[in-house]
Amino acid sequence: MLFPFLSFDPIETPLSYAARLARFHAAKPMVPFLRDVQIRPESIASSEPGAIARLAEISGAPLDDLRRNAAVRQGKRTYDLRGELVTAEFLSNPHTFFCPACLAEDDKMGWRRERWHWTLSVVRTCPHHEIALVRQAQAAWDDKLHELDCRVPERGGELQAMIEKSARRSVSPLQGYVNGRLEGITGPDWLDAQTLDQASRATELLGVLVAYGPTQKLPELTSDDWDHAGRVGFQFTSRGEDGIREALKAQFRKFDDATGTPGARKIFGCFYNALAHSKSLKEPGDIARILRDVITENIAMPAGKKVLGIEFPERQLHTVASLAKEQSLDSRTLSNVLVAAGTIPENAPAHFPIPVGEGRAIAGRMKRTVNVISLWKNMDFTRPIVDQLFDDRLLTPIYYGNPGARGRKQKAVDREEIAMLLGKLQAKSAELNGETAALVPISKAAEKAKVSAITVVHMILGGFLERVFCLKGQDGISALRVDPEEVKQHAAACMVGLQPAAAFGALKIPRDVGWRLVDRCPKEVSLAVHWVVGPDASHRIPRFESAVIAEFKVRFSHPARIAELYNLQIGEVVRRLKRRSIRPVLVKSEIGLDFYRHDDLKPELFT
Repeated sequence: MLFPFLSFDPIETPLSYAARLARFHAAKPMVPFLRDVQIRPESIASSEPGAIARLAEISGAPLDDLRRNAAVRQGKRTYDLRGELVTAEFLSNPHTFFCPACLAEDDKMGWRRERWHWTLSVVRTCPHHEIALVRQAQAAWDDKLHELDCRVPERGGELQAMIEKSARRSVSPLQGYVNGRLEGITGPDWLDAQTLDQASRATELLGVLVAYGPTQKLPELTSDDWDHAGRVGFQFTSRGEDGIREALKAQFRKFDDATGTPGARKIFGCFYNALAHSKSLKEPGDIARILRDVITENIAMPAGKKVLGIEFPERQLHTVASLAKEQSLDSRTLSNVLVAAGTIPENAPAHFPIPVGEGRAIAGRMKRTVNVISLWKNMDFTRPIVDQLFDDRLLTPIYYGNPGARGRKQKAVDREEIAMLLGKLQAKSAELNGETAALVPISKAAEKAKVSAITVVHMILGGFLERVFCLKGQDGISALRVDPEEVKQHAAACMVGLQPAAAFGALKIPRDVGWRLVDRCPKEVSLAVHWVVGPDASHRIPRFESAVIAEFKVRFSHPARIAELYNLQIGEVVRRLKRRSIRPVLVKSEIGLDFYRHDDLKPELFT
């Protein structure tokens, strides 16, 4: 063992300690000294366990102290640093990083020491002096020993000039996290669940994507660029999966208006490629799973597509084009129906994702459609009954266009929905061989009882009528026969309140808007419906209390009602509302009309 004993400084690396031993005991550079004490320079430069053990043996320094400040080789390009398994890329080798201010202070004491944290690639700022570390590339084979007396010949004024040129900045939160974790301090849960390598790499790569964009070439980034990327990325990775998803979804939004169908490589670029093709980072960690999930949740891909090494056997999303092709439908017609269904927004980009199940259900419904204009003829409905079926939601029209869009017209009805309604009516009826004077069609019974035809339909479905028949060999509502006297007997029970058509007419709103208000109940701007239930509780008749309609009219209005009240054009009403910055409490894009609180509509605004 060398004598006298030279103590190991807890802040330095074993290489730094070896350099001081060489100066102290032999007054020579490190390489010949190491050979004198039977330590191969290449072995100590790679922190091989045997070399570190030999250094402890000849110096008398505790082996655990030496190992603590070294990334000890465990295998090919793999190291153990204070219990953390890291790759060679996590270390600053073969570059030498140093703080000129720290070296200036060391020179006053006579010993230069390489701080152990300077050997980490993520450490780019001196925590003591808050200046950027200086980076020197390897020029000779023995530069990897980081012998500071040789690597940094500057002294005095030259060193001071380096200090003055160094950028002033605080330690990045990522650097603080890494140093803290190596000191045994816990950090954010998601980062702590990754290896140290994965945590820092994921943070920096995400930061590159956010700060520099997907087209950035990673080799072109400077040390300062990576430091900035780490700061940006930590804002997201420190909040775990929620934060990471926020950053990735923000990147998606940048391509909302892109033409064509941009894929994952186009949207995420360098970030995706680094995770997919890293040669050194064999397992990128949970960041790859999160990116994969975000991609598959937002990008339509065919079955069998591989995403970051995982193959997806089934398609999860469609675009309008791919759904139309799969279902053999016209893409423009399909797009209109998807807009009306609220599955895609109006003017959606071509790559807008559609959940497979929802898209196929809508496409299947389109294939089963019956045109409304021919519904009365094909299904043996009368035209007034068709309208009333829509009014009371016994049938649901398939629309082209958005709620409230100009020229929006009903186009078709689901054939299965029609069959289901007719099946229920047929199930309530008995077979009738021929016409009888006591039984009449639904429309005639309605006329005699002074009720709407749809009310008679409700009576049948609700079990109010016992004498319901269907002419043998005929289908459709027109084949049904009922007793008008029985209809008169139960009319009062079924006519409580206002029918939907009357209620919506009183509010001067379209049928669809009215039902959307019903669907919003009990929100502020909504309509409560009163359900009339008969002997068959499975069927309910919608009615509206007059008080509910009256209260709604007192509290809320829309441009058409305002225009009628003040004898103005609707466009003029809208212009005046905008000029006064009066905002609707419920907007047209959501429900089909703009609704305003009456309390916000001062009469002087329109007079």
